[in-house]
Amino acid sequence: MVESQEGQREVSGVVERTRKEKMKDHLVIEENLTPDDINGIYYIIDQFGNWVDGSVSYSGTDDIKKNLQIQFVDQYAYQKLSDIVYNRMDTHRRFHHFTVAKNSNRPLITRTPTGGYYKPHNDVASCGDFSTTIYLNDEFEGGELCLWLNDEEIKIKPKKGKSVTYKTDTPHRVSEVTEGHRDAVVFWTYSFIKDPFDMMMYRGLTEVSDRLTIGTYDTLAEAQDDPAFIIDTLQQALLRKVI
Repeated sequence: MVESQEGQREVSGVVERTRKEKMKDHLVIEENLTPDDINGIYYIIDQFGNWVDGSVSYSGTDDIKKNLQIQFVDQYAYQKLSDIVYNRMDTHRRFHHFTVAKNSNRPLITRTPTGGYYKPHNDVASCGDFSTTIYLNDEFEGGELCLWLNDEEIKIKPKKGKSVTYKTDTPHRVSEVTEGHRDAVVFWTYSFIKDPFDMMMYRGLTEVSDRLTIGTYDTLAEAQDDPAFIIDTLQQALLRKVI
């Protein structure tokens, strides 16, 4: 009886660790944008963008943020910048498996100067389901993206080209920049999957699918005997439920 209880506790522990892994609260891609991507973004900013007060994109409490953002008059240039960001995002399977992205809005380019900050806040629900920040530079001090996760503040160390994606309802802030200036791409993504349990199942099925290879079959009965084919069937069934 004692051994049975210990076995049940061990199984429960494994299940809980698996659940937490599938429902991880943020995704970091260390080298998201390439140096060429970043150079292209800065070229468009320098040639076609104007820095304006960042408060134009926030209608809440005064003094909650002190930063700048790019305003484009040339919409073609703005689209070219968006293409650089999203063409690169399309190469990152981890991003799409984490968000199950339906669509993303045009990216916002921000600059937080020395003494600048963004105090604790929540992104509005209409923004989407996931928020992403990509660092364009790292020659500055301070300016960490800080997320409130599991009842503690997590600071994401800046690194050029690095991206951080997290659920849009996560309280967050940007710490004060004490030297230099912090440039970043910010955008929001709508997901096909809204239900947390469905998202957990999708991520779990995707993880298993990535470790298996679907074969070539002569009969449907043969296909049904292959775990890889069964997993793929379940994964597609879940997507059909939400798409």
